[in-house]
Amino acid sequence: MEFRNLQSFLRVAELGSFTSAANELGYAQSTVTTHIQQLETELGVSLFEHVGRKVFLTIYGKQLIPYVHQILQIQEQITSMHQTDSSQVKGMLRIGVVESIMNSLLLTNIKIYRQRFPNVCIQIYPAVTAPLFEKLRRNEVDLIFTMGDQVNVPGCVCACSHEERAVFISSPEHSMAQEEQITLSEVLKQPLILTGEITFLRRELAKAAYLCSQELRPVIQTESSNIILRLIEQNLGISFLPEHLVRAAFLKKKIAILPVIDYSLPFSVHVFYHKNKFLTPQMMGLIQIVQEYWNIIDRPGDAMKQVQKTIYQEE
Repeated sequence: MEFRNLQSFLRVAELGSFTSAANELGYAQSTVTTHIQQLETELGVSLFEHVGRKVFLTIYGKQLIPYVHQILQIQEQITSMHQTDSSQVKGMLRIGVVESIMNSLLLTNIKIYRQRFPNVCIQIYPAVTAPLFEKLRRNEVDLIFTMGDQVNVPGCVCACSHEERAVFISSPEHSMAQEEQITLSEVLKQPLILTGEITFLRRELAKAAYLCSQELRPVIQTESSNIILRLIEQNLGISFLPEHLVRAAFLKKKIAILPVIDYSLPFSVHVFYHKNKFLTPQMMGLIQIVQEYWNIIDRPGDAMKQVQKTIYQEE
């Protein structure tokens, strides 16, 4: 039984398309078709059925999936048995990440990862939290970086977590940036530039607005935190973003952190992997680097911690 046939089967099953699987695996579509035909001949059953232009798993195909996962995991373990030197580790690492985390935590550490694992191909898939968990369950990614209070997620393992907080930001020229104290109600009356409705920060802010008998009505909504930062720098409104994401812009005096006295949102950043996923050297390498980074910024007296303290007064 060829491993490549199993890999092709798994990608077709996950993507629901021979063409998409071929594009992702770097094969011609005819090659993927041959892989599946060889596997079906070897097993003596049909694994897929075609309805119109769509491809669906047969009952035998559905039964085969968990076994294929186990076989490929064992293959990966055998392959990596003697790869104690990270520079010799090859293969791929697929990362799903909330965009605001990608633009701060992940990009901060990806250079270190590339130095330690120069032969690993990295694929990054930005998304919001709920779709990321779906990607993890479908084995479309190896690790996901999420925000929120979800730790005990069915079928998933939390590899590590870190406490963060969100802050309100504006342009330094905004009138509220000159105030010493601001209430949440006052902020919510301003033009707001916010992330999408299904994002963690947006949902939590909506709850706080409801308790203030107010409704969130952003003048601009986008999934891109980078776009939000650029709009805030142009003094087009107020936003609510993770502190780790806005730190660099604050230190460059491109944005201001607003002193909102009656609302604070601590939250956690988590790294998850699927409970049935073998922890490959590629995955463990990134988890270790992220843990090292979090240990550094939490270290008393560390320069990074001092930077954090300049942004807002500790509660």
